[in-house]
Amino acid sequence: MLGTLTLFLAVAATDPRPALVELQIEGRPRSALDVVEQESRERPDASRRIGLDYLRGHLLELLGDPRGAGEAFADALAVPELRFYSRYRMALEQERQRHPEVAAGLIATALAQASPSSPLLPEAVQLLARTLEKGGDCRLLRPLKPDTMPARERRLLLLSQADCAQRSELREFARSLLTGLLEENVRDDTARAAADRLAGLVSESEAGRLPMLLGMSFYRHHDLDRALQYLRRAIGKRGLSQRDSFEVLQALGQSQLLQGRADQAAGTFGSLAVRARTPEQRARALHQQGRAHELQGRWQKAVESFGAAYQASPASSEWAPASLFAALRLDWRRGREGPALATYQVLAGRREWRHTIVRASLFLAASDLVRGRSDRVGGWLARTAGDRGSRIESAYWRGRLAELQGEGTAAVAAYLEILRADALHPLAQGAHRRLAAEPLARVTLAEGRRRANLGGVDNARDAWLLLGDGDPAGRKAGFQLRQLLLADARTAPFLRMPIVPVGQWPLWSSDLRRPEEMLLALGLWHEGGPAVATHFPVRNPSLALTGSRRLASAGELPRSIQLAEELRRRTPERVLLRVQPRDFRQALHPPAYRELLMTQGRTRGVDPDLLAAVIRNESRFDPLSLTESGERGLTHLSPARARVLARQAGLGSFAPEDLYRPEVAVALGATHLAGLVQAFGGATHVAVAAYDAGEPQAVVWRSYCNSLEPEEFFTKVASDETRRYLQQVLSGWAEYQALY
Repeated sequence: MLGTLTLFLAVAATDPRPALVELQIEGRPRSALDVVEQESRERPDASRRIGLDYLRGHLLELLGDPRGAGEAFADALAVPELRFYSRYRMALEQERQRHPEVAAGLIATALAQASPSSPLLPEAVQLLARTLEKGGDCRLLRPLKPDTMPARERRLLLLSQADCAQRSELREFARSLLTGLLEENVRDDTARAAADRLAGLVSESEAGRLPMLLGMSFYRHHDLDRALQYLRRAIGKRGLSQRDSFEVLQALGQSQLLQGRADQAAGTFGSLAVRARTPEQRARALHQQGRAHELQGRWQKAVESFGAAYQASPASSEWAPASLFAALRLDWRRGREGPALATYQVLAGRREWRHTIVRASLFLAASDLVRGRSDRVGGWLARTAGDRGSRIESAYWRGRLAELQGEGTAAVAAYLEILRADALHPLAQGAHRRLAAEPLARVTLAEGRRRANLGGVDNARDAWLLLGDGDPAGRKAGFQLRQLLLADARTAPFLRMPIVPVGQWPLWSSDLRRPEEMLLALGLWHEGGPAVATHFPVRNPSLALTGSRRLASAGELPRSIQLAEELRRRTPERVLLRVQPRDFRQALHPPAYRELLMTQGRTRGVDPDLLAAVIRNESRFDPLSLTESGERGLTHLSPARARVLARQAGLGSFAPEDLYRPEVAVALGATHLAGLVQAFGGATHVAVAAYDAGEPQAVVWRSYCNSLEPEEFFTKVASDETRRYLQQVLSGWAEYQALY
């Protein structure tokens, strides 16, 4: 042991931190603690200035010595930059030791002196709220100034004040605080908690604005039974403005839709249209009435409602084109091509509706092509030219058109365009299947070998994409591609990307003054995470990958993925992801919670790689993730949905906070995803869309399709947001399968 310490101290020279970081990376906290204690004895002042007392506390905590850790964090209070962090860690330890009153006092003192811009502020406020709930002294809130804090933290402190008021029997004050929180915002998780509390303070006979606020909050958080209860109480009551009354009816209709009561929703939206004061409001209500009729299968009524929505506000930039496109889809799937094409011409006459025109053109083109008809498709696809957002879809359907017309070379060229842009895209996967099957297989082979003989980066890349490593010429082209990219100074750094040794990090030559920089230099990747982007910048690919991998090893996966994604965006376009180092691809798609995903995947009957792709897209593997609308945990489930899933999964009692436990979140997410896959007959692409947009909406999108092809479904998903979600999850699924 003595020899090891001597070696590390000799390497570190006057700065022990590189050696300490190295020891922690190697998983040797005891050795790191020995170095810290030796440094503190030999150079006490210098050690204190760089924060070694704080690191000693961290290491003692890891080694199971909470008392020693607390004393070390207390010693670290002598460093002004680290006082807030030290009190936070002391408070955390007291919470673990089940002393919430001591923890609350420590963290309240820290917050009273904290900067509103501190990266640790959200965690500190949450800690105070937890410890107050567990018995901390509510008087600790008095010195704090919520109005100086960011909105999320301010609202959480006000919620804690309301809880304290209620415990002190100050019901009216508590009501006032909770009502103020809902008046400000009904969407975030604080609003959900405030609504839960306020519901117990509102009598059943109370009408007007309070039931409205409760109903809107429960609606936003998909607690639909309670939403309907309070929204119905608010309707038609005095004290509501016309705008409020409109929003209440709107939320009531949407809640009915989400509960599968489409017939009731259609009536509600009809009433809403009558009450509308502006053309825009009327168009919105009628459009939603059309959606309700469509979900019921009343297609003619739906077309009539969509038509009325367009007529109500024909100049609307939102409801007019959306309603026309909805009517077009319905007429088309009913075989009424004449009215559908007439509607298309109305859309095409307005340049400002460019996005909707492109979507309608792709819808029509896909519909004809999957049925083997090609004579009308060229004109529709011509309208998609130049639209960056749809270039992959446009290329795919151009390839299908070329196939139908017997133009094999043109088809291969179109599919190759997709592979160059994104070889993992769901439509690229479809293109791969078509290129490998007759009649295109022979053309693909010939074109791939032709390009392999031409030389140059672009031809080598195209030959490799077409032929793959299974073909000798493709394998050779892939090798040539890597060599050519490595020979180019602009692309080589994005292929080599070796992990930079700790001693060579530029961090050590920097002036580290911010607390998160000081803590990063001690190897503390959670507290130091906000400084990683500065000291491991993407302009140096090797350094950025090093930072990303170190973050991942420390469990800081959201930051790790974010840094890797930024590096991928900086990568030159000709450098395909598949030629980049495996380390980098794993940084983009980490094998997090692998054992848990494998176990739950097998237990619930869903592919663990698909589950990993969903979680990566939902929460970036952050178990404490929380969306604005209250979905939480790894799998981003709302508490209301999770409660139902918990019964299905046989988990027994359930509380919303359980979603922050990975084993619960993954079990419920796997149960939900497996149920959707089963409900859609194994059509994973439809199940993934349903995970994002809901099962009824996915059913509607599938009904637009003339085939079972995933590519047709992808194009006919009417929501831009869900199409992006589908693309990201299915691409991630393919990458997880390739990597692991």
